[in-house]
Amino acid sequence: MTDMTQATGTALALPEPTALAVLFKAENGLDPLLARIEAEATAEAAQYSPETAKGRDALKSVAFRVVKSKTELERRAKELTEQQRREVAAVNAGRNAAVERLDALRDKIKAPAIAWEAAEADRIEKHKTRLAAIQNAAPESETSEAYRAIIARIEAMQITDAWQEFTADAGKAKDATLARLRAGLATAEVREAQEAEIARLRAEAAAREESDRLRREAEEAEAARIAAEKAEADRLAQIEREKQEAAERAAKAAEERAKAEAERAAKEAAEREAAIKRAAEEQAAQHQRELQEAKRREEAAAQAERDRIAREAAAAEAARQKRAADEAHRAKIRADIAAALATMAGRATPEAIADALMAGLIPHCEVRL
Repeated sequence: MTDMTQATGTALALPEPTALAVLFKAENGLDPLLARIEAEATAEAAQYSPETAKGRDALKSVAFRVVKSKTELERRAKELTEQQRREVAAVNAGRNAAVERLDALRDKIKAPAIAWEAAEADRIEKHKTRLAAIQNAAPESETSEAYRAIIARIEAMQITDAWQEFTADAGKAKDATLARLRAGLATAEVREAQEAEIARLRAEAAAREESDRLRREAEEAEAARIAAEKAEADRLAQIEREKQEAAERAAKAAEERAKAEAERAAKEAAEREAAIKRAAEEQAAQHQRELQEAKRREEAAAQAERDRIAREAAAAEAARQKRAADEAHRAKIRADIAAALATMAGRATPEAIADALMAGLIPHCEVRL
């Protein structure tokens, strides 16, 4: 070991730079050196008296050597500081170069995975778009013909392996859409049938009105004919009455028979008209009941469709919430693991990570020994 207490002509000798660097870095490492400098300077100064000029000069000389020792120590310390700065700068430069190179290597290695994930996301989005097109299929109008056209188009759609993992979903969507469209077709057919029935009833009503008109005209013609006959009978009766009493009684009897026949005919006509009126009222009432029953069936079908749509919407919302919860849970686990690894900083070597896993320092990860 180099002697740290040797004196020179102007200052005490200091250790070699390597040894001095060790003393600077150690806690209280300079204390032994400073203690020796202090002891030697104090012992030497004690030999001189400040009362004489020579003694005072000697004391000043000892003090000067102490200053020289301090100056040399400061110079050595500055040299060590500059050297360490250069070493730190070199380490930082090497570290930066290594970080940049490894970052570039990381991006290069990760690029295929990122490209695959982007292509996968695009593939899935295209499947979802096609799936939505099936689910949202609708007729161009509310006619049964339009419903049959869209149903035929959906039925012709082939669910093949080209759908990949969406094959089952596509099959379910096709079945659900066909069920919805067929329900709409049934509703349209009921509505169109009702409209046709209303048109038929209107035509029958018009025919009945025409029949009633012809019947009234016939009755009026019959009444006119009877009136003419009665007038002729009266004239003949008057003539016959003038001729003979017997002919008069015969004419009177004929007149009475004609009157009775007319009354009977009028009564029968009135009864026929009442029967026709009752039949029309019963038919109208029956038609009203049929319309009400059709409306009830249509409303029941519409309510059933609304209930089904509500159930499907509730199931879709529950599935979406579960997916969101699963994604949030996976994100939290990933963040916890990343945070634990980040605390290792530059110490995250495979061995250090393995030790941390076995020690249970990485959350959500368990190593069974």
